[in-house]
Amino acid sequence: MKYRVKFTKHGVIKYIGHLDLLRYFQKAFRRTDVETIYSKGFSPHMMMSFASPLGVGMEGYGEYFDVELGENETPESVKEQLNAQMAEGIEIVDVIVLPDNFGNAMASVAASDYELEFYRDNPLSPELIEAYNNAPAVTFIKNLKSGDITVNAKEFVYELYLKEENVLFARVDSSSMNNLRPASLLQAMLALEGKDINDYPFHIVRKELYRRNNKGNLVPLGDIND
Repeated sequence: MKYRVKFTKHGVIKYIGHLDLLRYFQKAFRRTDVETIYSKGFSPHMMMSFASPLGVGMEGYGEYFDVELGENETPESVKEQLNAQMAEGIEIVDVIVLPDNFGNAMASVAASDYELEFYRDNPLSPELIEAYNNAPAVTFIKNLKSGDITVNAKEFVYELYLKEENVLFARVDSSSMNNLRPASLLQAMLALEGKDINDYPFHIVRKELYRRNNKGNLVPLGDIND
């Protein structure tokens, strides 16, 4: 059976890369009594896939991975046993059983919630948000193997506002086709006022990942009620 696990990653462990995090969870499962399912073939591996790798240095409070487990496992037991193995900074928030033929987490990601918090100098202001809202296009240059292209960030932003004086909230497109990096959005916004993103150290927190349900609405990956 397929299970979807929601977890947090914060504190010093935010500096652990995706592949190390994958190995971390694989070892954590091995230290439990949870029955995990492995692939067949010459080099079997645990049937686990993450929704969207989190960049090194970023914190996440709505992270997900799918894993195949034995039919006799219960979400409550899996959550309890995994949390008993977690290091400081990682917590299992929820475990759910996925319906048959439900889309996997990685292919389902459609959007993300981000908070960008500034450490010292703060370029955020109501005037900047107003300039963003009034601008017909807010662009940045995206480097591709085929060449550089100009991207209008506004086409991939669903919601944007000042959460606090020094915190910018943004819900952006995170689909495989149109994944908008929060730093690229910020770069494009600051350019409206002639500011350079490198002059303003900031921290990124991903708060939630979304998919689209049968009605086309954005819902958290942990919401499986279509």
